[in-house]
Amino acid sequence: MNAPARGRAPSAGWVAHKRGPLDQLRLLFAPPSDHDVLVADEVVYYRAPKHVMSLAEPTVETFAVLIVVVTVLARPNYEGLNLSVLLLVLSLIVVVRWVRAREWGWGAVAAAVSVAYVLVTSQIDPLVLVPGVGLFFLARLGFKTLRWYSYEVRYLTNRRIIEATGFFGLRVASMPVARVTDLVLSHTAVGETFGYGELRIESAGEKQALANIRFLVEPSSFHRLAVRLATKPSKITTKSFIDVDANR
Repeated sequence: MNAPARGRAPSAGWVAHKRGPLDQLRLLFAPPSDHDVLVADEVVYYRAPKHVMSLAEPTVETFAVLIVVVTVLARPNYEGLNLSVLLLVLSLIVVVRWVRAREWGWGAVAAAVSVAYVLVTSQIDPLVLVPGVGLFFLARLGFKTLRWYSYEVRYLTNRRIIEATGFFGLRVASMPVARVTDLVLSHTAVGETFGYGELRIESAGEKQALANIRFLVEPSSFHRLAVRLATKPSKITTKSFIDVDANR
């Protein structure tokens, strides 16, 4: 589990840094830095990645798919109900749940229909594609792990609550602290055990770029700092700074 490290909040002033062509290229692959996210006179009081438990769901999904793939390729003959059958059934449930939870866009639907048409109208054995499905989910898990390790950062500053996501571009979702009307912190039993929580942010506006922050590291400290910034910002000092390094 990540451990918080306290230190001095970084000073502002990097807004004067102007992006050039090399910076645009760098943002395609390099992790987002403070220069890419923060603005003038912005003081950071919290900086952390997502909690490592955010990888639990894609890991379970990947193993479930691999069990189904291996079972389909092995074509075992089961006599009666045993542990292998139970594992297969549970894996199929996880796979079906994953499929139902996805929000498919028109591009994904068109690609799926095209692949199905090719399989139906050609002599290709569908089992040839089964290992590809397993490799796809392994690559997906590796990509999510890489993003968690280096490319996803949460900030709490004197001005905003920020969630920055990089890799093939940069996405910065933020909520001005001054607009926050309510903060709801929730812990599940698993979250209490492993040290993460979820924060729901409500504001006066209807549409919010940042409404829910899941897998929040040091959720209680984040919540206390956010409440203090929204109510009595003048009493916040840099001694409250929390920096959580995913690599530590």
